[in-house]
Amino acid sequence: MQFRFLGGVFGLLLCVLTPGCPSRESVGARSITILGAGVVNNPGNKSLRFDILKFGLDNFCQEMLKGGAPLKLADDQPVIGRFFAESCQSQVLDDDTRKSFIVQFTGKGYAWTNLSGRIGFSSRGLVEYAPDFQLHDGAMYVYFRPRMIDATGFQVMLFESPMARAGAAMTGVNPDELGRKIVDGQLRRGFTVIRYGSGGETDFGMGVIAKGEKPFKPFQIETEDKRVLSNDRTEVHAGQQDFVGAFDVADDDQALYLTLSLDGADAVDVLLLPKVQGDAMLSGYMTQAGGAALTAPGLLDEPLVAGQLWKRYVSVPKGRYYVVLDNSGAAGRSAPPATPLDDRAAKVDYLVMVGEKP
Repeated sequence: MQFRFLGGVFGLLLCVLTPGCPSRESVGARSITILGAGVVNNPGNKSLRFDILKFGLDNFCQEMLKGGAPLKLADDQPVIGRFFAESCQSQVLDDDTRKSFIVQFTGKGYAWTNLSGRIGFSSRGLVEYAPDFQLHDGAMYVYFRPRMIDATGFQVMLFESPMARAGAAMTGVNPDELGRKIVDGQLRRGFTVIRYGSGGETDFGMGVIAKGEKPFKPFQIETEDKRVLSNDRTEVHAGQQDFVGAFDVADDDQALYLTLSLDGADAVDVLLLPKVQGDAMLSGYMTQAGGAALTAPGLLDEPLVAGQLWKRYVSVPKGRYYVVLDNSGAAGRSAPPATPLDDRAAKVDYLVMVGEKP
């Protein structure tokens, strides 16, 4: 059992390449333009690339704390859970022998497997990365290769399946130790951030993604006036939920644009919730069996039916919001059978964008 563990990293990490960042024109983009890809990619210029990256690493923890990082059994499989960072400290080490970036984090999350049902967990870790980047065909591939992993911890808060709990007790398996090994193994893979051109589109993937390759995305983007917040595939089993986000809406003139499709189940519910409301449900979901109930009506509460492309836009005030996919009877208008003959997971492709109101 292997989780795709993003180390809590899921936002834009490089302020130096972000429009509007004060240091972008003076150091980052100008330096790259003048020097060219051939000079920057030269193996002998690693110190130059690290100097450029340093201007953006300060924003690492700020982005890490914004929302949930997806967990996967393998890179080409659907999301089975998420990790939500609660604290983060970072430090840049820059001397002649050690050019590194150290991150220390804590957080909580959930994941679903056939053996365990849903697991709710807390995790902590300290990772030293050796960051570097390469330019290719107008894109920037930023690599975070782990140099040292220390003090990783994992504590199970929920074992939803009674059979899994009984099996662990009978075999003498320590769920916390097993979880720690899973997290440690995934952190050792590192991750890649890919930024395309000047438009701000960013991709993420575990391990080293070769130049010219891209992570899987279920939807092809055809619009240029909206910013993509998430484009992925998740798996929501009967009686389960998935909390996607939270997503930032920067001002009152913007709206969230949602595109989803469903396979494997007849219907699931799509809920849009303010972050405060979503956080309250999420806290219970990570520690209590079953789906989390709504504490107030959602801003959006509609069924997603299999075989149909579902598109909506929702005008919302400035703030942060979760998209909750519900395949339980605890929230939403539809519900799976109380005693399903088989647990066929609802596979949901989702695209979340933000842009100006129509």
